[in-house]
Amino acid sequence: MKIVEAKLSDLEPFFEYLSVQLLDNAADDSPLFQPLAKKHSVVTELLQDKFRNGFDHCVGETGWRKLWLVKEADGKVLGHIDLRHYNEEYKLHRVMLGMGVDESARKQGLGAKLIESAIKFCQESESIEWLDLNVLSNNTPAKNLYLKTGFKVIGEIPDCYRIDEKSVSELWMTLSTSSYV
Repeated sequence: MKIVEAKLSDLEPFFEYLSVQLLDNAADDSPLFQPLAKKHSVVTELLQDKFRNGFDHCVGETGWRKLWLVKEADGKVLGHIDLRHYNEEYKLHRVMLGMGVDESARKQGLGAKLIESAIKFCQESESIEWLDLNVLSNNTPAKNLYLKTGFKVIGEIPDCYRIDEKSVSELWMTLSTSSYV
């Protein structure tokens, strides 16, 4: 397995992986990791377009997105991490992180390696100083991974979502990627 920066040609296998990953959202043995009801946990055309269109923009431009994949030798995708900007003029120094690892590849250190790749990219970019993420409060494995890799909790929104008639809170976490902050 290796981590590679995704190319446009990687998107179809990525979308297939993501479709399977989303089936896990709120499965009996998995915490809710997306703020979506089970019936809405699908890869939409809108989401696909956001990833496709991200390749058309450089870092700092509206709509940019970077994607790294964990791939097996045969090309099968087992994990991902993506960065995107906020689409707000005064937040160009901050980016949002999203990630996931296939159930079959969890607890092998891939999540930490993916985060290391994203942090390295941010540190090499002159314009990115903060890496932000949101994680559902009930997703203890993800929360622990983020804490272990240096993220700090900066807030929690209680009862942020009502999903399948259950209250779900959300944590906001951040990591400074700048050596002078």
